[in-house]
Amino acid sequence: MNKFFNISNKCGMDLSQTEELFHDLGHFAQNRFGFKKPPSLNLVSDVENGEKPLGKTAYYDPQERCITIYTDNRHTKDILRSLAHELVHHMQNELGMLDDDGYHGPGYAQKNKQMRNRESEAYEKGNLCMRDWEDGLKQSKPTIYNEWRIKTMSIKKWKNNELMENLSERFGFKMDLAQLNESSCGGKRKYEEELGDGKIDPDDDKEAGLKGANPNEIGRGDVAAEKGGARGSGKKEPANEVLGTDAKSIDDLEKNIEGLKKDIEAAKGKASPEKMKRMKASLEQMMGQLKKKQTANESKLRVAIRNLIRSELKRK
Repeated sequence: MNKFFNISNKCGMDLSQTEELFHDLGHFAQNRFGFKKPPSLNLVSDVENGEKPLGKTAYYDPQERCITIYTDNRHTKDILRSLAHELVHHMQNELGMLDDDGYHGPGYAQKNKQMRNRESEAYEKGNLCMRDWEDGLKQSKPTIYNEWRIKTMSIKKWKNNELMENLSERFGFKMDLAQLNESSCGGKRKYEEELGDGKIDPDDDKEAGLKGANPNEIGRGDVAAEKGGARGSGKKEPANEVLGTDAKSIDDLEKNIEGLKKDIEAAKGKASPEKMKRMKASLEQMMGQLKKKQTANESKLRVAIRNLIRSELKRK
């Protein structure tokens, strides 16, 4: 990390993933504005100020050459925008542009013409500095900061990705949406090519375990899961004679598995080898059933999200 600021983190903000952004923006601003020495940077917390709709965000101290930023309830990007603004004031200070004997009280930006010009410059140059730095960073590291900046990504694909994210959060699904692509579902076509056409895709049912299914006659992924699909064989599971494997839900299975694990642990050194072998075989069988049920639920969830996305796109 090429450090630029001497950061005094008085607010306890977690900088493990973001400190590099502060320093990188500082280097960028110095190259653009031409100030000689970096200012010191204080990150502070003021809970009462943070609760105010129009509370203080940041200020620059020309005597101490120090930038102070309030961080409570703020997005990192908003904090960086304040930093870019104050770095313009730091440049002005080095150039002697803040040596003004006029009014500096409340409303100085409206009452003091010279200081109004300084603020106007800080807003314009600071915001443009932030925008240019941000765009350059996203273009140089698109997979880290912003996927939509990848030049090869079409507008349609970007819109679909954004909609998928929003819909999944709206309906309470927090999952890796990359699981909806061909590599995880077994389909041979790219998902984005079919997304949004409002048509029923037979591949959805094929991926759920119903080879050759007619989607106009079968209730899609839900029926597929009920008929043993979702990567299943389509055959009805034989009745299990082992104690505990007749659980009907994932919760029941998980409870039975935990109970059997405890029984096995307690039986060590006490039960006969044959009984231990049967108990371990039962545990393996129950674990297999649990995995199948979880896989079926994941498949049903994927099909449900696809249908929701198609419905939303069709309405648009």
